[in-house]
Amino acid sequence: SAQSDSSDNIANAIFIDRRVVDFGDIPPQNVYRSFCMIGGESGWFGYDWLWKIRGVIDKLFGGAGINRGRRDSHHLRVGDSVDFWKVVDLVENERLLLFAQMKLPGKAWLEFKIQGDQLIQSAYFYPDGVSGRLYWYALVPIHHLIFGNMASSILKRAENSDGNLP
Repeated sequence: SAQSDSSDNIANAIFIDRRVVDFGDIPPQNVYRSFCMIGGESGWFGYDWLWKIRGVIDKLFGGAGINRGRRDSHHLRVGDSVDFWKVVDLVENERLLLFAQMKLPGKAWLEFKIQGDQLIQSAYFYPDGVSGRLYWYALVPIHHLIFGNMASSILKRAENSDGNLP
């Protein structure tokens, strides 16, 4: 019988920044619609200037930058571009998974999930060697600002909607 060595577990190789926020009596569909409005003209729920700087850095390294925007400001489908992200999974009133298409020393995903009365926001990063690890650790303070604010801002937008979002 084969034993699983913890060093073989891919979960040990991925960096995760996860925020879990209770949304109480806000209807889950409002939370879903709120996080599905991310990017493009709606912005990134605060600290848009940091995302714009990241877009400039991406262009300097030969990427598309943040200028791609969105196909539709209110509706998403798998395959859509959202600035320098791509929608890779979408489950109505449950989940949005974005894959980073920016130049990175690794691979990154941004996920929004609704479980019960909680919004679970996760940034995943699979580093490419030492440069990827250094990149992740260098951005920890910025991620703290951006991702902490993002989850609460998603819920503020959901709470302030009248349930009739487009």
